[in-house]
Amino acid sequence: MDEISHELRLAVADAPPSRIDVDQLIRVERQRRRHRTWVWSGTGVAAAVAAAVVTPALIAGGPAPRTVPPAIGSPTASPTAEVRLCTGVTPKPSGPQPPLQSHGTVRDRPTEEPAAGVARLTAALRDGLRNRLPADVRIDPGQKGCAEPQFQYHPSYREYVVSGTVRRGKDSGLFLLRVAPTPRDEAVPNCAQAPDPENCEVVRYPDGSVALHSTMPAERRHRQLSVLLLRPDGTSVLAITNNGVDNSVETSKTADTPLLTLDQLAIVARMPGLTLYP
Repeated sequence: MDEISHELRLAVADAPPSRIDVDQLIRVERQRRRHRTWVWSGTGVAAAVAAAVVTPALIAGGPAPRTVPPAIGSPTASPTAEVRLCTGVTPKPSGPQPPLQSHGTVRDRPTEEPAAGVARLTAALRDGLRNRLPADVRIDPGQKGCAEPQFQYHPSYREYVVSGTVRRGKDSGLFLLRVAPTPRDEAVPNCAQAPDPENCEVVRYPDGSVALHSTMPAERRHRQLSVLLLRPDGTSVLAITNNGVDNSVETSKTADTPLLTLDQLAIVARMPGLTLYP
């Protein structure tokens, strides 16, 4: 029995009978310790994405979900054109690697080879960014030597991640996008899962997708926006942006608000080709 299990079981050992699922509570606490709360000082793409992953909710509730009407003329298929990759499919390790994530998923994990997945997802992303971003906004790639954003595959987390900088004129901010299999304990989104449950909304889309739209204020009027989209096919897409410089509160913000809105982040996350089950 590990430290977490010992602490929690001691807390309920002499308590009266209740409906609390202690085993579920232990699983959640392990995740909370494994994924640090996002505090604007993360370093590295993998650390930033891992820190931003929401934890499972124990209690249902919160405001009623918002349903978004279908978009007129929205595409339904992902691009099929070949894409030129500018960096390696798998980033080179820069330190001790985390253990392989072995949590259960709502659907069998995809068997697509990482190289094929990176090429397909990158093609969908680039095509979507050209057609869906505001005219005065662009996303510069985080990888050196790349002219456009590109996914990379992180084998420890078994997920695809792309990093970049969102820019409008002289203003800029962080941009992160993660595509991964949906864990079983995150299959039903709830604002209790959000970094700040007081600034969160559950949104339902006509295609059956459900998303958590979340805002997390920080010091000096910094703001982080995130959209966690759960597709009905078992794919989870997490999109994040903020209005900080180098992801740190120690430096100044670049704009009063992030350069993308929550709805615009959702448009990016909902790009038809961003799925692990094409």
